[in-house]
Amino acid sequence: MRKAQQEWMEFNEVKKQEGRKGIAETIPNQQLRSWIPPMEGVYKINTDGAISSQMIRTGKGIVARNWKEETLKVWRIMEEKIGDPKLEEALAIRIAMQLGKEASWRKIEIQSDWKSEIDCITTGSCIDWNCAMVLEDIQELREFFDQCNFSFIYRVGTKLCHKLVKFALKLVNDVLGETSRKSSSKNPICKLENQL
Repeated sequence: MRKAQQEWMEFNEVKKQEGRKGIAETIPNQQLRSWIPPMEGVYKINTDGAISSQMIRTGKGIVARNWKEETLKVWRIMEEKIGDPKLEEALAIRIAMQLGKEASWRKIEIQSDWKSEIDCITTGSCIDWNCAMVLEDIQELREFFDQCNFSFIYRVGTKLCHKLVKFALKLVNDVLGETSRKSSSKNPICKLENQL
């Protein structure tokens, strides 16, 4: 019995160490907690997905910014369906890539607060069959871009995305908004951004 417990503890320790590799080794922990502009010429797209089991809805919030810290585009998407949180996060990432492709951006970085999805994408290995098709689409979409990186960020670093997804769950229809920091303060997206 003790041997089994010891092996289980060792297994959990190895899993913790594996989870810290990659992103955590290359990006200091503090940077994972706040939004940092991408390198010049790169567009950073933050994503968030959520479900409301009470309203039988799913929501996605997507925010695209450039290296000048200008908010270029925001998307709030609502669907009336029973959702799976992990699948909604993967779908938000796929949609973000499709929108980046439509905008003809050649260099993008996708950031999500769902670490397991980011790990599945970066390693190319996923055991969740629910998300496998979406992750396959993501791998195919990567081919369009000259540079396409994925990174994890804590929710605290994606406040605007999180507010958008909460708002999306209350929508009757999907909304696509385009704005920049130079936009009028009467713009609802600018107002939402200023509340953060």
